[in-house]
Amino acid sequence: MMKRTIMLGMMGLLLSACSTVPKELAYEPADQLVAYQPALQGMEGKPARWSGVISAVHNEQDQSVIEVVYLPLKANGVPEQTEQSPGRFLAIMKGFVDPTLYAKGRSLTVLGTLAAPVDSQIGSHKYRFSVLKVTASKLWPPVKEVEIRYMDPYFYDPFYDPFWPRHRFYR
Repeated sequence: MMKRTIMLGMMGLLLSACSTVPKELAYEPADQLVAYQPALQGMEGKPARWSGVISAVHNEQDQSVIEVVYLPLKANGVPEQTEQSPGRFLAIMKGFVDPTLYAKGRSLTVLGTLAAPVDSQIGSHKYRFSVLKVTASKLWPPVKEVEIRYMDPYFYDPFYDPFWPRHRFYR
């Protein structure tokens, strides 16, 4: 009986360590978090945890407005890099946010409460943004791109001999 309890406890710890959200982004109960939908209305004051890629940063007198292209969250809170996004949202943070650190293209996850949607523009296109008043955030490290080299599978090097050091040269 004691071994079974210890094993179940260890399995629970191992499984919970695999997909935990960082402490600053934790919210209990997690099932009450509002999922992303473009231009949410009537949800003001409800909690949400959203993520995405920073598109622009606008610093104002007492707050910073970060425009984020929404991307779905992975189990560990990191934005999932996908080709499609359902929309954008504004993350309102108190105080000054350094645009060099919160640069365009960086991944960001925010936790906060929903506010009323805001009508604005992206270029000359009118757009309605969902708004999230941020209480906690996590700026993820930049993603390093890996160079993939292509090798022709039909290339033959006539001077390559894999058995060169082992066989004798016959005359």
